[in-house]
Amino acid sequence: MAHVAALLIFAALAAASWSVSVACYRSTFPGGPDPAAHPNYRATSLGVVAAVALTCLIPFPAGYAAGVAAWASAAFGFLELPAGRAAVPTAYLAAASVVTRLVVLGVLAVV
Repeated sequence: MAHVAALLIFAALAAASWSVSVACYRSTFPGGPDPAAHPNYRATSLGVVAAVALTCLIPFPAGYAAGVAAWASAAFGFLELPAGRAAVPTAYLAAASVVTRLVVLGVLAVV
């Protein structure tokens, strides 16, 4: 039961991290390409959030690396952002992933 709770919490936090990262990217580069305007944005968002949520079941060092790899593949590959600009949301998401993992670990310690 604790793993299901952790997965649901992690999925919600991953979706929030994705939304905040895109908003931060849009404010960092107001005139640049908008990831939310990409035709496959919704499918990419759903897929990457689901993939990152599944990485919560992997222990910390490897799970974190897998999550950041999923975030990077979405930013660099699926949204077709220029390489320099794709690194910005990837960095935002990598930082948010650390916070997300700490929150889930705290919830699991209580449960």
